[in-house]
Amino acid sequence: MSSPPEPTRTRPPFQRSYLNRQAVAVVRTLQEEGYETYLVGGCVRDLLLGTRPKDFDIATAAKPEKVRSLFRRSRMIGRRFQIVHVHHGREVFEVSTFRAAPPKQDGSHVKIIRNDNVYGSSFEDANRRDFTVNGLFLDPVAGEIVDWVGGMQDVQDRVLHSIGDPEIRFREDPVRILRLIKFMRRLDLAPGEAEIVAAERHAKDLTHAAPARLAEEIFRLLATGQAEGVFEDMQALKILRYVLPELRSWLRQSDDNREAFSKRLAALDEMTANGLCADYDFHLAVLFGVRAEQEFDPQQRRMKRKEYPQIAAAILSEFQQRARLPRTAVACATNILLAQLRLDPPDHISASRRQSWNPEALMAQAWFPLALSYLKLRLKADGRGSELWDEWHQRYQVFGQSKA
Repeated sequence: MSSPPEPTRTRPPFQRSYLNRQAVAVVRTLQEEGYETYLVGGCVRDLLLGTRPKDFDIATAAKPEKVRSLFRRSRMIGRRFQIVHVHHGREVFEVSTFRAAPPKQDGSHVKIIRNDNVYGSSFEDANRRDFTVNGLFLDPVAGEIVDWVGGMQDVQDRVLHSIGDPEIRFREDPVRILRLIKFMRRLDLAPGEAEIVAAERHAKDLTHAAPARLAEEIFRLLATGQAEGVFEDMQALKILRYVLPELRSWLRQSDDNREAFSKRLAALDEMTANGLCADYDFHLAVLFGVRAEQEFDPQQRRMKRKEYPQIAAAILSEFQQRARLPRTAVACATNILLAQLRLDPPDHISASRRQSWNPEALMAQAWFPLALSYLKLRLKADGRGSELWDEWHQRYQVFGQSKA
């Protein structure tokens, strides 16, 4: 077997203040024990793009058992491929051992990778990653970038290229198509022409990906702050039919549906940019909220169900069962949607029913702050003022003080 080529080593300028000192200390400890060790992936990419990384992942030649022995406050996780969570100070870092690249496959007999747990070299580890901008290693002790895949040039050009043939890489792991969209939008990187062609050609392979993993990526896309553009890309690449068929069917019913959904996503992006940190439950409500509101209205209803909780549950259930979402998240999303009937009662809610509701019982629920945030999103999307939200927000503050 021929030896791998030499990587490109550079000392690029980046904000050293963005480096995490605890992460550097973990790298130094492993290096002092004689193990090749780097910061890897997204944190390196973000440093080079001038943004502060959220997480600092570490890759090393040390096996998990050795990493575990070097750090008293650590634990192994994972079955098929073990990694080590190392606690250092108040931080937790994911330390993985270099993995080998998947076996080379010809274009006509590509198999989806189900198991990726063979240890390898740093060269192999870099080449098994998805995009060149994510395949860069940083040695924070030596202060240099180790580039096996041409990622530095792509960072400078702000372009997104697969590591290897995208036709093969997207068939090996179709979820990379969703990651392509995520990085295009979140990082403002232009995709390569070959990557777009391959994404369109292999979009149907997303039906073979694990539903739970698809759902995870969808929620990540919603949290990018570029959700409106993300869904435009998904429709342009004809991906929506494979990952959210129930939503696609509803969107295709009318231009009004598409416009209302797009406005909700635009409002979500604005709130995300202003600091909204939402979980599955809130984003699930955003995905299916407009449809639920239509079905709540007897004049627009297409379903045979009449009770509001049954309507909400029916709308969410198909996606929930397919994606195997936690029942708690689905229950919370349902409550967020149902709460809107009380926070902002539509015309079809009778006066007698409105008078029977207890605002304090509503505000006492743990999910009420999320319902209130969702009200704010709806008002933004509909071009309405914030007076109603201000009223409920003030009422909730008074309620909280009375319970303190």
